[in-house]
Amino acid sequence: MKSNNMINIPNIISFSRIILCFPLIYFLGKIPPKLHFYNFSNYSTDLCIVLGLILLMLLSDVLDGFAARYMNQVTDLGKLIDPVADKVSILIILVYLTQKPGIEGFFILLFFVFLIARDMFIGIYAIYFIRKFNITFDSIKSGKWFVACTALMFLFFIYDSILIKFYYLKWYFYALTLLLMYYSTYEYYTRYIKAYKKKIND
Repeated sequence: MKSNNMINIPNIISFSRIILCFPLIYFLGKIPPKLHFYNFSNYSTDLCIVLGLILLMLLSDVLDGFAARYMNQVTDLGKLIDPVADKVSILIILVYLTQKPGIEGFFILLFFVFLIARDMFIGIYAIYFIRKFNITFDSIKSGKWFVACTALMFLFFIYDSILIKFYYLKWYFYALTLLLMYYSTYEYYTRYIKAYKKKIND
């Protein structure tokens, strides 16, 4: 059920994720892209704050959709703010991680290119349905799992200097995130195709 009240608790929760991006930019800017175990303690406070901000963003990503459904406050604005907030926060961390030297920076940059292509693909379809049929779709579950897995991958890359014994975990999450990226894109595509065929047949 849609709500006509655009300023509601779920939308505020979604928008808070964008607000949290500002302190995230500040504290990430204080941390060198390539940390070493011996100088980790110099940035421990900043790293803890970054961890807290990312976890808060993940929590808000879970709560906004749950609150919208529970309180019957699903709005078209909320459907737009939610993915935008996800993309803004992801891009901020990606820009930071692309500064990592060597193969890590290269693969993060590659991930960045794939993500931009994915979002442009989904965005073109979304804009078409809004303008042609005045329809705004909810985020799909696989898309939410993709965002959550991306956040975990980012944390492993940021904290790799202290996760020496679990060094390869970041690459496992990298591969898993790419799989979820592909699967969620496929689900978005099939949903748009089904919706288009339904509208044409109607």
